[in-house]
Amino acid sequence: EYLLTYPSNLRALLQRSAETGRKPRKLRQVSCMTEVLDDSVRDACREVWGVPVVQSYSAQEAGYIAIQCPEHNGLHVQSENLIVEILDDDGRPCGPGETGRVVVTTLHNFATPLIRYEVGDYAEVGAPCPCGRSLPVLSRIMGRVRNMLVLPSGETAWPSVGGWSVSDIAPIRQLQCIQTSREHIEVKLVPERPLTQEEEAGLRTLFDDKFDNQFDLTLTYCDEIPRSARGKYEDFKSEIAG
Repeated sequence: EYLLTYPSNLRALLQRSAETGRKPRKLRQVSCMTEVLDDSVRDACREVWGVPVVQSYSAQEAGYIAIQCPEHNGLHVQSENLIVEILDDDGRPCGPGETGRVVVTTLHNFATPLIRYEVGDYAEVGAPCPCGRSLPVLSRIMGRVRNMLVLPSGETAWPSVGGWSVSDIAPIRQLQCIQTSREHIEVKLVPERPLTQEEEAGLRTLFDDKFDNQFDLTLTYCDEIPRSARGKYEDFKSEIAG
């Protein structure tokens, strides 16, 4: 009745379910962890399976850091067990709507205390939740430094590759963008079959639009895009961030 999985796995399951028309009949809820959860996956799960998706944010070193509100999409910091700070590049606390580094202090780890431990993730601070719970709120988990896009100007942004509608243009099973310089991005694609010239042109137009025509793009076709040693799939990686 409950499915615990990575967002990338869920996306693939939903795509396959939509193709075959086969759906889990007793499923009540899906819980996602480890990877960044894109809103497009939430929407697809409700549309294809008719069930909600909840998100949790955790780290091996600190356990559960934040858990999605039962009534809203924001994540409540588990302040009973740890102190979570979201800090900007100058070490100052971020306010609602601002993104910064996740810094954690554990309160019950007496064997190996973690004091202002930098997890390596970035998160966006949320406003107080309408549900009435007084726990601090994280509105989004952005990812690691390596998931940050560095613009030619030197500014940074957080691309949401997983939400791009590539399947509306061509039969693509996997997609991964790798930034190799401030001017260049390699787009790795795993197609179901060889693409037509029109399909490839459509994908190039989509990628150019999503990256605001600021980069030279190279399309590379692969048989498979491997996951990390821990099974995590990253749809965007930067070799120059950080």
